[in-house]
Amino acid sequence: MGIQGTEVAKESSDIIILDDNFASVVRVVRWGRLVYANIQKFIQFQLTVNVAALIINVVAAVSSGNVPLNAVQV
Repeated sequence: MGIQGTEVAKESSDIIILDDNFASVVRVVRWGRLVYANIQKFIQFQLTVNVAALIINVVAAVSSGNVPLNAVQV
């Protein structure tokens, strides 16, 4: 596709490697994997905290009739 295909690929990509060094490619792949792993850890943490808060609210509402955490606190 030549130069035109290269320009289209550059415009549609999120990361552009400016040199042909293999170490740069390895660094970019590692960086991408670390970002993906951090996003996974954050989502797992958020789901754990939200499920725990929901369970605490449901158990407290059933047992005592009032909830310990309101909607803003959750």
